[in-house]
Amino acid sequence: MLKVPWLRVLRELHRRQTLVAVAEALSYSTSAVSQQLRQLEKDIGVALVEPVGRRLALTPQGRILAEHAEVILAQIKHAEADVLASTGQPRGSVTVAGFQSAALTLIPRMIIDLNERYPAVNVVFRQGEPRETIPALLSADVDVVITESYPGVPIQQLPGITITHLMSDPLWLTMASSVADRLDGSQDLIGQLKTEGWAVENANTPPRTWVTNQCRRAGFEPRIVCTSEDLAVQANFVASGHAVALLPGLALTGQHRDLRQFSAGGRPEVRNVLAAHRDTGRSESAVDEVVRSLKLVAEGM
Repeated sequence: MLKVPWLRVLRELHRRQTLVAVAEALSYSTSAVSQQLRQLEKDIGVALVEPVGRRLALTPQGRILAEHAEVILAQIKHAEADVLASTGQPRGSVTVAGFQSAALTLIPRMIIDLNERYPAVNVVFRQGEPRETIPALLSADVDVVITESYPGVPIQQLPGITITHLMSDPLWLTMASSVADRLDGSQDLIGQLKTEGWAVENANTPPRTWVTNQCRRAGFEPRIVCTSEDLAVQANFVASGHAVALLPGLALTGQHRDLRQFSAGGRPEVRNVLAAHRDTGRSESAVDEVVRSLKLVAEGM
């Protein structure tokens, strides 16, 4: 009989292409992944994988079974959700993924709220940036993703994904007092920072694109001295006077009270903090309550 864990391994190999990536996704060792694939092949009686260069690839029969595994695993998840929903009370495990500033602010408050109202809902959190978490949502590795959109860099609309606006998070031009004291408040502030070092996120991300565009509008390319997706690291560089940065308000909660903050571009700008989850067309009460709780705590920030 085909076993669910074996099918899950085959599905992940179909998606991720390498044993190492499958092992990381499922928290297995690579030898355990290989062993389960061998057991599945023995059980079904045909070769499902074959060596191609230095990696394993699915055979035509492996691809057929992997496609069926997608359907089978989705049906199992729906069955679990329907059974739990029939109790009339939200219950079950919900995996939430999101970026760092959400992990530090929204997630703890959301868990407290759910524990008080729906103690049978268990939240598992996974930190990650949208380029990692959105694919995980699409592949059903996670149930809810906290993501973001920046001015002029809208979030991609994906079929089958429901987006809920949680909050508008103000974006602040942030610097040490020693830098701020040199600026002329009657002039464009960003334009006066062309000789300063900048702390930014990784290339080809919406925050980095937005910061770069702000600097280009002011007539210069930012001189980057710190690249980090850890916004606390950026804030530390700013506090030391070695960099300036454009940081969201959630990232500044409880951080360096001596940092000076100004409206980016001289006018209020915000990033939109969003919750994304799959639209299954079924009752997913635990997922729904997680999204509602996130909305509730975000509105109270």
